[in-house]
Amino acid sequence: MIKPKHPVKTYVVSAALVTSVALTPALSESVSAHANVNPSDTDSSIEVSASTLLNKGDSGEAVKSVQSELASQGYYTYNLDGIYGSITKEAVTAFQSDRGLAVDGIVGPETRKALSSSESKIEAETETEAKSDTMTLSSTSGDSAATSNVVSSARNLIGSPYVSGGETPSGFDSSGFINYVFDQNGVELNRTHADMWALDGEHVDSPSVGDVVFFEGTYTSGPSHSGIYIGNNKMIHAGTQETGVETADLGIDYWQNHYLGAKSFD
Repeated sequence: MIKPKHPVKTYVVSAALVTSVALTPALSESVSAHANVNPSDTDSSIEVSASTLLNKGDSGEAVKSVQSELASQGYYTYNLDGIYGSITKEAVTAFQSDRGLAVDGIVGPETRKALSSSESKIEAETETEAKSDTMTLSSTSGDSAATSNVVSSARNLIGSPYVSGGETPSGFDSSGFINYVFDQNGVELNRTHADMWALDGEHVDSPSVGDVVFFEGTYTSGPSHSGIYIGNNKMIHAGTQETGVETADLGIDYWQNHYLGAKSFD
């Protein structure tokens, strides 16, 4: 048997080394995965952000919390029912407009931040004080008998539904309600807010009980809404489909910001 000139060297490869080599790609991939954003993680983040937006049709504790914040700043004076309807949206858009935010009626991060800001609350209080002379209201009335009848007629209709174009107790729109109440008391008025403002009755510096208070720019330019003043800074009006004919507080910023003036239709 011929022996080789150079003995064959035996190499012992440790199991640890084999394992290390075998796992190198896996480890590299693992490190790479941690260094880059996982697409699924990005999707999850987007979904979470979207779910924090509140819009008309939503409901729950988050909506109730927003209503509470709006109420504390004078923009919402109704029950905290946790339902994002037209009234809540109107309050949100009024708040957004006053705070210089995008007016879209959607409660997103910027609107939430402004609502929860103590600075906003201070500003709201300051604005309310500054506007205290904007709408000077009176609790007195001219002709007590006629006034009492007008207010009584209006009170009897509280709870009637809101119907666009409606002018009977089965359903009123805002000007139809005013027309009906005064017609029941022998006073004929024009049908629209704009014509009532321009053509009917007399302008007064401040409303007395039984007078009609007018608002502009609520959904269109010019006179666009009105209600019957009943004293104590309140009016009865045909509000929305959610509220129907109701009593409303004139002290909230929304009405103050849109106030146009008052007229007597005696």
